[in-house]
Amino acid sequence: MRSIIGEFYLGNITPDVTVIKRTSELQKAVKEMADAESFLRENLDGECLAALERLVDAQLTTSTTTAQERYMDGFRTGAKFMLDILTGESENLAPLVQTEA
Repeated sequence: MRSIIGEFYLGNITPDVTVIKRTSELQKAVKEMADAESFLRENLDGECLAALERLVDAQLTTSTTTAQERYMDGFRTGAKFMLDILTGESENLAPLVQTEA
């Protein structure tokens, strides 16, 4: 089994590329959005179609940015947990295992 660091280095871990299960609630929601967008594109024109395109572009930007920020924040939060586990001290209790400093 390769290490996760090695897999990441080789480009085998791509969190921004996901496969949605066909039977999932997410897949149903994605299809509903696509169907609604297609309907609107077919039935709107001029200024309304331009507004729809701006809305879709803005939604894509906010979704992508939010996903990226949450992903990075997850790593930061995990690292903070690890630091607290490794270096944190109780305010009230002595450690079970004493280390020499």
